[in-house]
Amino acid sequence: MADTTSQQGAAIESGAGANVPAVKITVRPNGPFRVEGPVSLVDVEGKEWDLTGKPAISLCRCGLSSKRPFCDGNHGREGWKCDASPIPSVPVAQG
Repeated sequence: MADTTSQQGAAIESGAGANVPAVKITVRPNGPFRVEGPVSLVDVEGKEWDLTGKPAISLCRCGLSSKRPFCDGNHGREGWKCDASPIPSVPVAQG
C-alpha cells in the first residue's frame, strides 16, 4: 500500500487500489486542531457525530469550549495560549 500522506493534498491508496484523500490536521497557534478531509468522529462508546457536509472541523484543545469536542472560540475570549510546533530534533552532544 503506497502512503503519500506527507504532502498537502496527498492521497492514500486504499486496499482496493482507490485513492482516498488524506486527512490533514493543523495545530492552530493558540487555537484548535483544524481537521480537513474524510474523518469519522466517535465517542468512547462508539457513537458517531454527524459530520455530513463538513469538509473540515475544528476540535477544541484548550478545554474551555461549551461545544466540546468542537471549538467555539472561547480560547480567544479567555486568552488561552499554547505554542504548538514540532520540537526540532537537535543532536545531543556525546562525551
